[in-house]
Amino acid sequence: MSINERTQKDERVLELLGHMVAMPTESTTPNRTLIDWAADHLQAFGATTSIIGGPEGRANLLASIGPSGPGGLLLSGHTDVVPAGTGWASDPYSLSIVGEHLVGRGTADMKGFIACVLAAVETLDPTRLSAPLHIALSYDEEIGCVGVRGLLQHLVDNRFDEHLRPDLVLIGEPTMMRPRHAHLGKLAYSVSFTAQAGHSSLSPFLPNAISSAARVIASLEAIAAAHRHSAYRDDTGEANAEVTVNVGTITGGTALNVLAARCDITFEMRHSASLDPDSLLAPLWIAIEEERATLASVGGGVEITEITRYPALATDASSPWVRMVERAADRGVSTPLGFGTEGGLFAVALDVPVVICGPGDIGVAHKPDEYVALDQLRACLAFVSRIITDVCTGQSRPSGRAHQLTRRLRPSQ
Repeated sequence: MSINERTQKDERVLELLGHMVAMPTESTTPNRTLIDWAADHLQAFGATTSIIGGPEGRANLLASIGPSGPGGLLLSGHTDVVPAGTGWASDPYSLSIVGEHLVGRGTADMKGFIACVLAAVETLDPTRLSAPLHIALSYDEEIGCVGVRGLLQHLVDNRFDEHLRPDLVLIGEPTMMRPRHAHLGKLAYSVSFTAQAGHSSLSPFLPNAISSAARVIASLEAIAAAHRHSAYRDDTGEANAEVTVNVGTITGGTALNVLAARCDITFEMRHSASLDPDSLLAPLWIAIEEERATLASVGGGVEITEITRYPALATDASSPWVRMVERAADRGVSTPLGFGTEGGLFAVALDVPVVICGPGDIGVAHKPDEYVALDQLRACLAFVSRIITDVCTGQSRPSGRAHQLTRRLRPSQ
């Protein structure tokens, strides 16, 4: 690639990325402007598009290029970003160039990847594709992989196995372009404990909502402790474990000398694909039932609300499709990922190999001055073009189908 060609490609990716950064698309806020813009862009380069509406101005996009039918590649990304917050050195919703860093909310997580996909489509000749290329853009991933469920249900309801069953799903979350084939699943809950306020001198006789919450938290910590031996960091520094537990918030009580009438906690549990999360939490539910009985003596109780859950991802690391992604990315062998993605949901719904690989560092996502390095975008653009060629034109393509469709997404998942 000549210097002039590289500069032209760089400028186009920056232009597309800057346009998307300027559309805030924070989780739970409308993203339809971005979705409509992306649909128009893809249609201009030969794609057929479907917009799957969501609540209050939010939507998913599914675009397809090339021949119809099963097989091919699905590239996926989420359009929502976490709120910018404070502490930025520049406007978070205006792309800034600082040396080789492109600064703005969503540059790493994950509009940089989407910009590379859109730029790659611009140079694609659909008539050369022997298998379809699909592009899926979702909303509200950051609050529990919420939006993509509607897209996947749309595929199920419309008999996707006859129209869209890719050989490979590639999700462009920031991995510094290192392929990842597995990640933990997640469940998150809020729990409210209610009791009766009273003078602290009555503590030997009356229950305390905070004390009940503390005992439940201890049971959660015991679940985590039983699996702590499995925790490790891989050669990239990525944290991995069979099970992790975190109590994120706790609020309650009114004064030092008053028995707490209420305490609220939120917690999450992450788990590998080999473990059933509901079985793991069985000791917790027993502990909660014990506290519910205690609190009922003063007219109190325990209320549990599931915030979100999504399944773990466990693509076979020896799959020829994983090997294909490793070759295309050229950043080493695939390893498990320390954070969750929509990958588990895609794997359950479509029953296909799913690999995570995208530009940027997750360590700078969700923070002020989020950025993606220009060389990461260059590598991503080359990678996306290469993987499209490998999967959708038959070059370097594994022989035979790598999966058998056996599962369907349930609305409750």
